[in-house]
Amino acid sequence: YSEVYSRQNTVTEAALNTEDGFPVEIELDEKPTMEELKKVIESLSTGKAPGKDGIPAEFIKCGINVLLEHLHDLLCQCWDEGAVPQDMRDSNIVTLYKYKGDRSNCNNYRGISLLSVVGKVFARVILNRLQKLADR
Repeated sequence: YSEVYSRQNTVTEAALNTEDGFPVEIELDEKPTMEELKKVIESLSTGKAPGKDGIPAEFIKCGINVLLEHLHDLLCQCWDEGAVPQDMRDSNIVTLYKYKGDRSNCNNYRGISLLSVVGKVFARVILNRLQKLADR
């Protein structure tokens, strides 16, 4: 997979360090709120395979009343430290048969990455903020 799906970065350091950068959006830098987190958890898809940690979305959705504050603390710590634990970033890549053609032909399979649900929640909070900015 790495040979097929990896691309070399074409953005130069000089392009990133231009003086005419984008204006700073303060709200993007604020820690995730409990409301943002709750909204994302409630919108999680169910019936999907969990990531390496084995925690399914159903577990987090059903336990939202108990887990929300703990997850909020974890995500705020990630935000403050500027680092996300490896377990939240790891994925399992599995192959799925496309249900067409010869099963012995590798081209009749596709790869999917099974990601940590907690990592997905964190990413979705960030994506929602960026989406609001893009919609302006």
